[in-house]
Amino acid sequence: MKHIPVWIKVIVVIAVLIASKFIFFSKKEAKSGAGAKDKNSVPVGVNFYVVRAGTLNNSVYASGKIGALNQVNIMPEVSGKIMSIYFKEGETIKKGSLLLKLNDADLQAQLLKVRTQMKLSEQKLERLKKLLTINGISQEEYDMQDHELMAQKADEAFYLAEIAKTNITAPFDGVLGLKNVSEGSFVSPIASIVSLVQLKPLFVEFSIPEKYSSIFKRGGTVLFSADDGQGASTFSANIYAIEPQVDEATKTIKARALYHGDAVFYPGSYVKVFVNLGTIQNALMVPTQAVVATLKGQKVFVNRNHVAVEIPIQIGVRTDQQIQVLEGLSVGDTIITSGLLSVRKESKLKLIAPRN
Repeated sequence: MKHIPVWIKVIVVIAVLIASKFIFFSKKEAKSGAGAKDKNSVPVGVNFYVVRAGTLNNSVYASGKIGALNQVNIMPEVSGKIMSIYFKEGETIKKGSLLLKLNDADLQAQLLKVRTQMKLSEQKLERLKKLLTINGISQEEYDMQDHELMAQKADEAFYLAEIAKTNITAPFDGVLGLKNVSEGSFVSPIASIVSLVQLKPLFVEFSIPEKYSSIFKRGGTVLFSADDGQGASTFSANIYAIEPQVDEATKTIKARALYHGDAVFYPGSYVKVFVNLGTIQNALMVPTQAVVATLKGQKVFVNRNHVAVEIPIQIGVRTDQQIQVLEGLSVGDTIITSGLLSVRKESKLKLIAPRN
């Protein structure tokens, strides 16, 4: 038998390997393709929402804080011993009510001395006036006595002012807090005696994004509710002041709205604020869970003959449960609201239940 050359054997082996490769991978791809085809042929069960037009109240949500128009820690203007306390903790008081009396015995003594001197000076000045009419004294002598009396009156006014500082009164109507002193205590001008807070009316302070500045005006009405997670009632307040500059850090504008109602709110507590910026007619709103974020924006899956079709959209106003669609959808489109992790482009769909 004639010897077969080596190079022919090598060619035969390579040919066998190549044939085996094509046969093996062709079967594998065929099997994989069949599996994928079977998988895509199984409909995905989803809930859906039919797009419709409606009226949208364009409201901006913000976090707010209750504040008091007047709030102060009562402190004495002078040092002294507390002789009497005339208020009770937590009571409502009127402006000018006497809260506390400091010891003023030394000032009262000085005042009595000055008034005694004033009485003598007035009597002397009266005598000098009579002498002046008959040229018994010079005008200079009369003027010196008159100036002395005026100086004594100035001293009287000074001691009256100092005595008034020992009477600590309420600067405005409000509710007192907890007292920090007792009768007999010695207090100084840095000592806090009690807090006083005006609870009616109150203001709500909040901030909105700069982009709404053109439609955000004084006199507008905002709604707010207690931020306690209990589904509290909603109250209204009127915007009375707007900060005339934008916060550089947050790019927001701060405003305050006045609340005159009877509900009890404590200054410093947080609330949810809803600012109505107008009404949008024929707005297309879709459920929030139907919108899928992408690198280029947002998209939704629309049902077309029970097949999923990707539709890129442009969004507008957001609410707690819905998003406004500006472009990409039309009234009557059926969008997918559930099973979005399983839905792919051209996936077959099985519509289960509509979402209202």
